[in-house]
Amino acid sequence: MMFYLLINIGISVLVLSLLAFGNGSNKANYRLSVFALVTWCIPYPMLAKLLPADALVNPIILSQTFSTITAQQTRLNTHFIDYQQLSLMLLLSSVLLGGVIFSTRLIQQLKTHARIVNSASFSYCDTLSKQHAVPVYRAENVPSGMLLGIFNSKIVLSSSITQANQIALIVNHEKTHKVRNDNLRLLFLTLVESFLWWNPLIKKLSKQTRFYIEALCDEQCAQHYGHKAYQADFAELILHQHQSQQLTLNCTATSTKNNNIQRLKRLKEQREMTLKNKLTYTMSVTAALLLITWHTLALAAPNSANTKSEQGAFVNFDLNVTERTSNQAINTHRSQMTMWVHFNEKAAFNISDKFHFNFVVSENNDVAEVEMAILEVSDAGEEIVAQPKLIVAFDQQAKIEIDNYQVSNHAYSITFTPSRGQKPE
Repeated sequence: MMFYLLINIGISVLVLSLLAFGNGSNKANYRLSVFALVTWCIPYPMLAKLLPADALVNPIILSQTFSTITAQQTRLNTHFIDYQQLSLMLLLSSVLLGGVIFSTRLIQQLKTHARIVNSASFSYCDTLSKQHAVPVYRAENVPSGMLLGIFNSKIVLSSSITQANQIALIVNHEKTHKVRNDNLRLLFLTLVESFLWWNPLIKKLSKQTRFYIEALCDEQCAQHYGHKAYQADFAELILHQHQSQQLTLNCTATSTKNNNIQRLKRLKEQREMTLKNKLTYTMSVTAALLLITWHTLALAAPNSANTKSEQGAFVNFDLNVTERTSNQAINTHRSQMTMWVHFNEKAAFNISDKFHFNFVVSENNDVAEVEMAILEVSDAGEEIVAQPKLIVAFDQQAKIEIDNYQVSNHAYSITFTPSRGQKPE
């Protein structure tokens, strides 16, 4: 989870820097900001668990003894924090709160829609509708112009707009929004903002994305409206004291003063992507994708060995597991075993149905690198409680001791000795 946050924070900061100083085109900046938002929405640490990892193999067990001793324990008033459970509760609470935030914004949108449509001033403009080949309505107490609704949207023009050139600009602008389905884009942004409400970088990225939705609409509309005419009419429109209202789920012809000025500035600049900009943006996105892919594959931890040889490792295990049950009983499980495994091959064994062990022995010159995963099985499923990794010389003994309530309610003592050897017949 920590790497997920660090990687996404790095990607977001890089993207925000490129948006501020990269001098990219509206389309490139829009796609870049959407890319940064989407990376926050992909739980790639969880996707790693869905990747097909190498199948666990059963080692060749040469000898094994097993015993269990049960004793009653004195009740200990041990208080500890289960950080994994706490993280899960916080995540669930965050998602539920995000759902409430999104529902609230959606309800507000529906109320705004109903208020405008049910107002006495709301009326259909037959002349404008025929002239622009799109349904146009008039209403009071609305922004200069807006696209009302999400799926079956309609253009609503403020009754205070009377000049023909401003009316033509607003209708053409909102008509372009309708063709581009920009209200659906705003719905996606609102959804991301709501469920990632705790993330300040999401707010910045979403704000930039909303701006570039408007800038792209200006750019596309100006192509058939005429760049000079569009710039002049838009400048005239924003100079008038028309009502400006921020609507989360609606595209509006004008917004805040600063956004309006920046949009007009970009219209005049008509930025194009230079070769340098294209290389910078491409390399940034590629680096981000490689980092995400590397992290996902690293978590999946597939076995890289493609071929097997008859050379492997004998491992002598002496395991003691202290099982503390809910009825204050202590079950001490002990198992002594000798087994053989291929190098770099993930093997598995278990002590009872509750305690499973996966391990890999790798050969590195005269030492063995032993990676182990300790898993506990309950009604809730299988949970990895520890993943110790030790480096030990061949034919030397190593020991793992785990007795920590913050890791597990149970205790583990694992002694093992690895040695090289050919596969037994």
